[in-house]
Amino acid sequence: MAYKRGDLSRFERQLKLMLLLHQAERCLKVGELAEELGVSERTVYRDLKALELTYLVPITGDGGRRIAEGHFLPPIRFAIPEVVAIFLAARLMLAYSRKRDPNIVTAFSKLNSVVQPPLRDQIQKTMDWLERQPVDEGYLHTMATLAEAWATHRRVRITYRALDAEEATARDIDPYFIEPAAAGHSTYVIALCHRHHELRVFKVERITDIRMTTETYEVPDEFDANELLAPAMGIVVTEDIDTVRLRFTPELARLPEETIWHPSQSVVPQSDGSAIVTLRVANTFELLSFIMQWGEKVEVIEPDGLREDIIATAKAMLKVYGQDL
Repeated sequence: MAYKRGDLSRFERQLKLMLLLHQAERCLKVGELAEELGVSERTVYRDLKALELTYLVPITGDGGRRIAEGHFLPPIRFAIPEVVAIFLAARLMLAYSRKRDPNIVTAFSKLNSVVQPPLRDQIQKTMDWLERQPVDEGYLHTMATLAEAWATHRRVRITYRALDAEEATARDIDPYFIEPAAAGHSTYVIALCHRHHELRVFKVERITDIRMTTETYEVPDEFDANELLAPAMGIVVTEDIDTVRLRFTPELARLPEETIWHPSQSVVPQSDGSAIVTLRVANTFELLSFIMQWGEKVEVIEPDGLREDIIATAKAMLKVYGQDL
C-alpha cells in the first residue's frame, strides 16, 4: 500500500518502528517502543498492526515484539571504502532533492548501525540536517506509488501537466525505469505511455495525481535504460545524435581532462593552451544548457546548427537585458 497524502508523520513513525524492531537484539516491550517513539502504547499497537497488515512485516514475540528472521536480508559487513561509497551516493541524493525523505533517513539509520566513529558522527550529522529539511508530501506519495508500481509491474494512472501544457491530462503508464537527474534536481520515470503508444519520459514533479491500477505489464527484454540514456547529456531522449566539437579556452582547458561529462568524450590539447572536446550526444536543450553555462570560454566548432542555436540564444539574452548587437 502506497503512502497517502497527509500521513507523513505516521509513515515516518512506522518506518522508525520497523527499524527499531529490526535492529533489536531482543524482543522489545510495547512500553519501550512507545517511549522511544514518543507516542502512546495504543498508537504503537496500531502501528504494529499496520506493519503486519499493510506492509506484510512478520512481527513475532512473547511479552515483546521483534521482526521474524528472514524478512530482511541478512547483515553484511562493509569495508570502510564501501561505507564511504554508499554515504557519498546518499549525499548526492540529498544534493539533488533538497527535500526530507523518510526512506533516506531510514537508509542512513541502517548505514549508521554498521559503522564506527568518527564516520558514524558524520552520518548522524547528515541525518540531523535531513530532519530539518522541508517535506513535499505530494512528491513522497507519487514516488512511493511509482516505486511500488515499478517493483510489482503494476500500471498506474497519472494526471500530468507538461511544461508547455495549459492544463494537465490523464493517462495510463507502465513504469520501466526511475532515473534521478542531478542537474535538474528532479526525478524522472521512463514509461510506456498508453495515450501516445510509445516510450516517454515524465518528470515526477509534474505528476499532479497518481493511483495504481490492478493491471500488470511486462518490461520488454530488449529495454535497457543505460543504452537508452547513453547518448543524452541528461534525461531527454532523442534519435538525433550529433558529433559535437567544443573549444575550451586555456582558462578552462583542464576541466575536460579532470571531468568526464559523457562516455563518448575525447579531449585533444591545443598548442595555444586550449582544448578541443569531442562528444557524440543527443542535440537537446540539455546540451545547449551545458554549453551556455561556460559563457564565452567555450565555443561550439561544430555542428553548424548547434553553433547557430548558441548565437540565437546569446542575441535573445542581450535583448532581455536591453542590449542589441
